[in-house]
Amino acid sequence: MKKLILLLSLSGFMTVQAKSLTLSPSQLKDWNIQSSRVETINTLPLGSFMAEVVTPPQYLYSITLPFEAQVTSLKVAQYESIKKGELLATVTGYEWIKVQQQFIQESIELKHHKHIAERKNRLCKEEIIPKKECLAANAEYKADTIKFKSAKALLYGYGATKEMIDKLFMKMEISQTIPIYSKFSGKLLELNIGVGQSTQPSEALFVIQKKGALWIEVEMPVQKAQKLKDKSEVRLHFNEEVFKSQVLLHAPNINVENQTQKVRFSLPNSPKFLRGLREMAKITLAHPSLKIPKKSVID
Repeated sequence: MKKLILLLSLSGFMTVQAKSLTLSPSQLKDWNIQSSRVETINTLPLGSFMAEVVTPPQYLYSITLPFEAQVTSLKVAQYESIKKGELLATVTGYEWIKVQQQFIQESIELKHHKHIAERKNRLCKEEIIPKKECLAANAEYKADTIKFKSAKALLYGYGATKEMIDKLFMKMEISQTIPIYSKFSGKLLELNIGVGQSTQPSEALFVIQKKGALWIEVEMPVQKAQKLKDKSEVRLHFNEEVFKSQVLLHAPNINVENQTQKVRFSLPNSPKFLRGLREMAKITLAHPSLKIPKKSVID
């Protein structure tokens, strides 16, 4: 009996080599050779590789202060859920007091010269005083307006809200502390301050992970990674979940020590995929291939 033996090569995409052998019935029985049909499938298993869940940078929000401060109260704890607009802490500092004093001073000057400019403009219209006095008064008022806007912008930069600035302008009362609010909803990943602690300028006080789908990054052998094209559709088996994913990008460099390349895939938005989770991920590519049993002969 003549049987066609298929020898499979798994390097690169699956290739098939065929050799014709003539076997007797006794040889078929002794070798325990079984006939099997080749199946054409639409997937190509690439293997299992170590993977890690990472947070896209656009979903990380860091809160800093541009001045030295001391924490007077803390309203949240690490890993808690945070809502947009939620009060996180209150702080105080010499520079915070100083910028409020500067704003009050500029506000007083602005109000004073505004009143003078308005009065002189009325007198100029009635031709009681020369126009040059009106021009001088208006120029001084304009200069004070610029200084006032600069002081106001500085307060915004220090974290003051519009309501706080309006209150300071109307009542001229300095606030000893400044509240820190969250601009986004999410999870508090890092909490780097405590009550009574001093902070340094630009030091990350809070790091919040905003809501959104994360990424999964996989270290793959170069030969396997090159089979994947950007935006290719794949199926991932990771953390006991099977789901469709998409290739987002390939790292532009290769690890010279083990000749692997990092490939980034999309992840569905699920509480099971936590930042920093490391586990083996089984990757299957959507690609036509042949499914042949390990022990088979093709008639």
